[in-house]
Amino acid sequence: MRILLAHCDHRPFDAERFGAAWDAAGGSTSELVPVTPRTVATVLAGGDTWHGLLLAGGPDVETWRYGQQPEPGLESETDPGRDALDLGLLERAAGARWPVLAVCYGCQILAVAAGGSVIQDLPRVGLGGHRPDVAREVPAHPVRVSDDARFLPAGANLMVNSRHHQAVALPGSLIVVARAPDGVIEAVEGPDPDRLVVGVQWHPEDLRAPEHLDIFRAFRAASADLEARGCYPVTWRSVS
Repeated sequence: MRILLAHCDHRPFDAERFGAAWDAAGGSTSELVPVTPRTVATVLAGGDTWHGLLLAGGPDVETWRYGQQPEPGLESETDPGRDALDLGLLERAAGARWPVLAVCYGCQILAVAAGGSVIQDLPRVGLGGHRPDVAREVPAHPVRVSDDARFLPAGANLMVNSRHHQAVALPGSLIVVARAPDGVIEAVEGPDPDRLVVGVQWHPEDLRAPEHLDIFRAFRAASADLEARGCYPVTWRSVS
């Protein structure tokens, strides 16, 4: 089984963190193939077969990608190459029906790919407290999972960590399946009940509670099922 792990060129630690979580969830780190804007052409040049797409955290999504202008005076950290990488991979994931797990920035770019939008800065709209000054593995607030969630534990109350100043505003064609107490969207799922597509705003790779490792287990099981059923290679073409 081979799963693409997309992350930024300047964040090699993401591969380490997700690899550790993958191992803790019962997988083998050899199943994860890191890919960045700088390496994507090389990684996908061989026409290999892939069985899933995992989007790590990262920068702020470029505002033009969801039809907005940057808010005046707001400092943002964007990575055009990462946006193009993830949007290109999500397009191919849809065509090949790869399972998708998208984390933090990954959740936001997943929503943008689905026709949605992003809150440019939570504190500016009165939604603070989502980037507390605590360690990454420290839970920050609860999240309520809706009763109709398919791939996350339906009806559960989860304690999650929080490392973001942006969040999904409109989910596009995705389904909102979890919110924080202040209403911030914390998780989305794809509309197809037969294909796992999940975006979470928190960082399960930094947590070791069973309910967070189960997110990786569900994604891995869906990827293993695709491998068993067979899939086909996808040639890289960037989405600008």
